[in-house]
Amino acid sequence: MMPEYNPENEVIKKRYEEGLLHGRQRDPKTVRAVWDAITLFEKSTGCADFWTFNADQAKAFKAQLEKQTNRAGAPLSLSTLRSTLAAVREFFQWLAMEKAYMGKIDAGAVAYLHLSKNANRAARASRARPCPSLSDLERVLTAMPHATDMEQRDRAVVAFIAVTGVRDDAAVSLKRRHVDAGARTVWQDPKCVRTKGRKGIVTRFVSQALPMAEGIVLDWLAHLDGPLGFGPNDPLFPKTRVEASAETLSFEARGLSREHWANAAPVREIFKQAFAAVGLPYANPHSLRNTLCKWGAKHLTQYEFKALSQNLGHEHAMTTYNSYARLSEDEQIEALAGVRPAGEHDLSGVPSWAMLEEMHRREKNRA
Repeated sequence: MMPEYNPENEVIKKRYEEGLLHGRQRDPKTVRAVWDAITLFEKSTGCADFWTFNADQAKAFKAQLEKQTNRAGAPLSLSTLRSTLAAVREFFQWLAMEKAYMGKIDAGAVAYLHLSKNANRAARASRARPCPSLSDLERVLTAMPHATDMEQRDRAVVAFIAVTGVRDDAAVSLKRRHVDAGARTVWQDPKCVRTKGRKGIVTRFVSQALPMAEGIVLDWLAHLDGPLGFGPNDPLFPKTRVEASAETLSFEARGLSREHWANAAPVREIFKQAFAAVGLPYANPHSLRNTLCKWGAKHLTQYEFKALSQNLGHEHAMTTYNSYARLSEDEQIEALAGVRPAGEHDLSGVPSWAMLEEMHRREKNRA
């Protein structure tokens, strides 16, 4: 009978977990996935000691993964295989350098924990994710009700993300003092705002893309400061106050509290309802960053696009171009169909690929 766990392995797994969490500052969810991947490998060996790791174990584990199925009974996706192998590979690379394991582990066997080159390319391939157009967003915002405090908040959070591109988890952790209505700026303070990688980010409203959204946000700020009487340290988007009703013997929404939402799930629900109300497919809050980047790639100069990139918290403008400004298939076809003959283009202020590559090279050197 195969043992359920190996005590010695559990100790080293825990050390690795602590190193990821506190040494490399990895997200707990990411570390949980790494732990699961290592445990999966461990079970494939019958919980053998990690110091016995060799090429045969690596090949057997990869073969087992390729035969494994998901909950729906389908083979695991190439991206899942790739991420699982990468997690196990990085673990053994780390373990091979540990004093107690150095010289015992077959370090060369780590290379077997790779997909083939073709499979690896296929695993990384992806189609452009759909994102709403600016006219879609205007349609959504126009249709959203705003008679009550809660309705005003809901419309304001959609407008705020549309005009700033701030991530939803950062938006729900913002305080009123983080937004300067006069300067149209947002200070994403990493001390209390849940930014990605806990980076401090100064974000300006991209008013030119969707002026309507800016107006809604400014109205919301005035409503917070005036009728609601919110202070600087109160949440920018407070959660709903829920109280028990003696009449219905149930809990009911009774306006807004002065507490932050615990996470961004309510924001995603607001987006689902708002898009469904006008017959549009659901667009998650993050997709609005793509909307802004596509608008920027079409209308902004190189200098202005770099500013937009920093606005979103990116260190490199090429990250913004490659990850967020990718065109859908329809947009790709439409753009090429509208290309004018040579000599008819006005390319003043438009960044060439040579310029972009040089900009990327300089950014990497500075980093």
